[in-house]
Amino acid sequence: MRLKLILSLTGTILAFFGCNFLFPIIAGFWFGENSLDIFWMFGIPMLISLSLGSFLHYYFHSEEDIRNREAFVLVTIVWIIMVFIGAIPFISSERLSLMSYEIGIAGAIFESMSGLSTTGATVLDLESSNPVNIEQYNEGYFDAPKSLLLWRSQIQWLGGMGIIVLATIIFSRLFGGGIQVLQAEMPGTGITRLRPQMAQTARLLWSLYFVMTIVEILLLSVLSEMPLYDAICNSFSTVSTGGFSPQRESIGSYDSPFVMGVVTFFMLISGINFVILYYVFNNVIDFSKGFTERMVKSFKTLRSNEEFIFYIYLLLFSFSLIFVNLLVDTDNFSSNFSKFSHASFQTVSLLTGTGFTTTNYMEWPQMSIFVLLLFMFAGGCAGSTTGGIKIVRIMLLFKALKRELILVIHPRAVIKLRIGDKVLDEDLFRNVGVFFFIFVILFLMGSLITLYLEGNNPNVGVIDGISISLSCLANIGPGIGVIGPTETYGALGDSTLLFLSALMMLGRLEIITVLLLFYPDTYRD
Repeated sequence: MRLKLILSLTGTILAFFGCNFLFPIIAGFWFGENSLDIFWMFGIPMLISLSLGSFLHYYFHSEEDIRNREAFVLVTIVWIIMVFIGAIPFISSERLSLMSYEIGIAGAIFESMSGLSTTGATVLDLESSNPVNIEQYNEGYFDAPKSLLLWRSQIQWLGGMGIIVLATIIFSRLFGGGIQVLQAEMPGTGITRLRPQMAQTARLLWSLYFVMTIVEILLLSVLSEMPLYDAICNSFSTVSTGGFSPQRESIGSYDSPFVMGVVTFFMLISGINFVILYYVFNNVIDFSKGFTERMVKSFKTLRSNEEFIFYIYLLLFSFSLIFVNLLVDTDNFSSNFSKFSHASFQTVSLLTGTGFTTTNYMEWPQMSIFVLLLFMFAGGCAGSTTGGIKIVRIMLLFKALKRELILVIHPRAVIKLRIGDKVLDEDLFRNVGVFFFIFVILFLMGSLITLYLEGNNPNVGVIDGISISLSCLANIGPGIGVIGPTETYGALGDSTLLFLSALMMLGRLEIITVLLLFYPDTYRD
């Protein structure tokens, strides 16, 4: 393990991370916030990140290419450091009495981890626990500086595709080993290179990510009555499938079918493998061909991807169960259109792990609530910004099950497992099986530990503990019961919040990456 190289790259990425504090600083001045408050919230962490990053980069400077093991360690170490630095604005805001919430250091770390991991779980209560008399807070927003709420959404946007991948675009000296960093954030998912060099691949993916964000901002701000500030925050959180909204009532606060439709669409496509999205986007903008030819080619690209088809079928299946259940629920007298729109929005939101809400789905029939809980496990496609197990792994497990059933009947049969026309390596199924086993074990252990830590909390029952563990490990955010759509994580103890922060990091970095830190051979050359 070449520690010098890891420290050098850590410094490079931290310096880049520090530059991102400029956006909330500019926003703070734009909204007329006190300059000294802005300095303590964002200037201090910016200076820490830039100075520490510059020191590590230049003092331990190394031109060597990074290896797989070192990439895994790098991702985890940098992620932890960024979480602590990203928590400083929340701590400063509370100490300066700029927010109406008493979150403490553990709550600030939880909020920062929730942002960078795109979980969207928050400790900011929907009702103020320590009211602050500031006029701008009486507009339906969380009672905190608007620059801070923007920072919450911005770190989700950065964490969505992965801050490590973004760094490979800026710093070209990772050309030789950059692919390992991408795999460290999404191991075992078969990431395909669009170009021979990782920097080119990352640049293309982030360009698409940026374009999607801009398009959603324009749609929300120009074609609806949503303020530009809200459009930016919500778009950051949508394409990253994060779920932070500056409004206490999330997307439901806008009471707009158009807004719901736009956000649903972008949540849906953000759950698709970005490599596939890139090819579709490339087809759409190929103006050398006619419109019909471009659309047909794009459709064929999507139809030929088995994971995408499984993803759409899973969404349609879960939506159908919920919608039909809502239709036959005679206690709910809302219109069929309202049932359709809320059912489609919440299905996409929770399956992709975004976590936006438009209604209190805890008032839905028990079967609908269970369907939402069940499909929280899934997540989106591999190579997307979503959390969870990932569609491709679920699909491979079903394929393996089908093969085992056939082999029981025809024990001498030779059956090759495929995705599309590609024959899959048997090692891939072993990896998927191990990942699924570890995910389930961590989910159960997380439930057990959460229930132990919250043993004196009368509001946290068995189902609540299960929901909390699943929501954090699968990077979803809201769940059922005590963390339902009208509740937050603010009622949980500090030790519980720190433990759940660790669960969120495990889920975001696909578990294996973090566990390698505790394996001695990782550090041996």
